[in-house]
Amino acid sequence: MVDKAEKKLQDEAIESTSEKRKLRKLEDDEEYDYITTPPDGGYGWVVLIACFMINLIVDGFLYAFGAFSKDLKRVYNCQEWATSLIISLACGFYLLSAPVASALCNRWGCRPIGIIGSIIASLAVALSIFSPNIYIMWLLFGCIGGIGMGLIYLPSIIMVGYYFEDKRAIATGIVTAGTGIGSITFGPLSRVLFNSFGWKYALVTLAAILLLCVICAALMVPLKPIKKRRILQPTEINDDNVFAPTTTSPLLDQTTDSKVAIAQTSVHQSNPNIHEEVAEELIRKRKGSIISTKSRQSIKLDDAARPLYKEDVLYQGDPRDLPEYQSQPDIPTYIQETTKVPEAKDKSPMKAFWDVFLSMTNINVLNDKKMIIICLANVCSMIGYYAPYLYIVKFAELERSIPEKLAVYLLSVIGFANTFTRFASGWITKIPHMSPLLVNNIGLTVAGIATLLIPFCHTYIHLIIYCIIWGGFIAFHVSLSPVIVCEIVGLERYSSALGLTLMFRGITSLSTPPVMGAIQDMTASFNIPFMISGISFLASALMHFCLMWIQYQEKKSKKNIESVKSQKALEV
Repeated sequence: MVDKAEKKLQDEAIESTSEKRKLRKLEDDEEYDYITTPPDGGYGWVVLIACFMINLIVDGFLYAFGAFSKDLKRVYNCQEWATSLIISLACGFYLLSAPVASALCNRWGCRPIGIIGSIIASLAVALSIFSPNIYIMWLLFGCIGGIGMGLIYLPSIIMVGYYFEDKRAIATGIVTAGTGIGSITFGPLSRVLFNSFGWKYALVTLAAILLLCVICAALMVPLKPIKKRRILQPTEINDDNVFAPTTTSPLLDQTTDSKVAIAQTSVHQSNPNIHEEVAEELIRKRKGSIISTKSRQSIKLDDAARPLYKEDVLYQGDPRDLPEYQSQPDIPTYIQETTKVPEAKDKSPMKAFWDVFLSMTNINVLNDKKMIIICLANVCSMIGYYAPYLYIVKFAELERSIPEKLAVYLLSVIGFANTFTRFASGWITKIPHMSPLLVNNIGLTVAGIATLLIPFCHTYIHLIIYCIIWGGFIAFHVSLSPVIVCEIVGLERYSSALGLTLMFRGITSLSTPPVMGAIQDMTASFNIPFMISGISFLASALMHFCLMWIQYQEKKSKKNIESVKSQKALEV
C-alpha cells in the first residue's frame, strides 16, 4: 500500500512538473517574439552584388530585345506586331508573376525559387531556337521565359529589404542601377553575338548568361531569427506602463479617443525628436485602422524566417522616412511591430503561400479612389514605356538611315541616363518641396514631351539627346512609384497595393507592344507609335497631378477641422 501511495505521489509530481514546463513554455512563447534583424552590411554586401547582377542580366536581356528583334522578324517572316508580341508576353508574364513569385518565396524561400526561375528562363530561351514557327516562340521565349525571369527578379528585390534596413535606400539604388547598366551592355553585346554567330547561337549564348543567375540566387542565404522580448499586448497596458516606449496603441476594446491619445504618447515617448506632422500622420493611420486584420500573437520561429511577413520588405524607399519606423526606439522593435502573421483557424502547409498571394491580389485596396488613380496612371505610363526600348534602334536605321553599329548604342545611352537618375532620385526627393510625387510628375511630363518630338529628330545627335532626356526622366517614375504607393495607402496595405499595381502594369505590357507594332505595319512608320507613347506619358502625369491635388485638399480639410476643434477647446 505504501509503495502504491509513493508511486502515486511520484506520478502526480511528474505530471505537475510536466504541466509547469508546458506552462513555462507557453509563457515564454507569449513573452518572446522571433525576428530577423538585417545586418545592414557584412554578408549583406555579397547578397547585394548577387541581386545587382540579377537585375543587370534579366532587365538587360529584356531591354535589349529591340536590338535583335529584326533578326527574328526576318527568320519567321512575320510582321512587326508578331515580333513585338514575343517581348510583350515576356514582360507581361514577368510582371504578372509577381504575386505568385512573392508567395512562393514566402513559402519555400528566395534561394530555391531564384534557382528554379533561372533554370526555367534559361531553358525556355535556349529551346526557343527550335521553334518551327512564331507561335512556339511566343510560348517558349514569351510565356515560359517571362515567368522564369519573374521568379528570378522578385527574390532579388525581397532580399534587399531582408538584408538592409538603415542602408536600404543606398542598397536599392545600387541594385536597381543594374537595370541601367544592363541596358548599356546587353544592346551592343547582343548585336555582336547575332552578327558573329547567327541568331541561334546568339540566343543560346544569352540563355547561358541567364543561367548565371543560378549562382547569384544560390548566394541568397536566409537570416537566422533571434529572440526578442515581446511588446506588451493591448490588454496588458495599464496606467503604470502607458508611457513605456515599447507599448503599442490598443487594437481592441478601446474608444477612438483613447486610441489617439495612447498612439500620440507612444510616438513622442519612443522618439522625442519626431516632427509633429509625422506624429499626426501615424496617429491618423492608426485611427483609420482600429481593428487590425493581422495577428498580434507572438511571432514563431518558422514565421520569422519568412520574408514576406515583414510589411516593408518590398519597400524600395528609405524606411527611415516611414512614420512606423520613426515611432519606434530601435530597429528590432520596428521589425517586431511590422512583422505581421495573419491568423488562421486551420493550419495548412501552404498557409505561408496563400497569406502572401491573397494579400498581393486583394482588390479591396481599390476602394480607395487614390489607388484607382495610381493604377490607371500606371496603365498609361506602361502604354508608352516599351516603345523607345523596342523601336528606337529600328527608327534610327530604317527612317533616319543611321548605320546599325551606331544605332544600337542608343540603347546604351538610355542605360547611362537611367542609371544616373536612379542613383540621384533618392537625394532629389530630399530637397525641400520636392516630394516623390512631384519629382515623378516632372519626370513623366518631360519624358512625354520629349517622346512627342521624336518625329523632329533627324540626326544621330538629335536621337542621342532624346535618349538622354527620356532615359533620365522616365527613371524617376520607375524608381519612385513604390514610394508613392506606400505614401498613399500606408505600410500595412502596401504589399496589396504594390501587387495590384504590378498586375495592372503586366496586363498593359501584354497588349501594348503588339498594338504599337500593328500600327507600324499599317503606317510603315514609327512616328505614330512614338506619339501615342508621348501622349500616354502626359496622361499619366496628369493623373498623378490630380493625385497631388486630392492630397492637398485632404490636408487642407484636416487643418480646417483641427483649427475648429482648437477654437472650441479654447472657448470651453
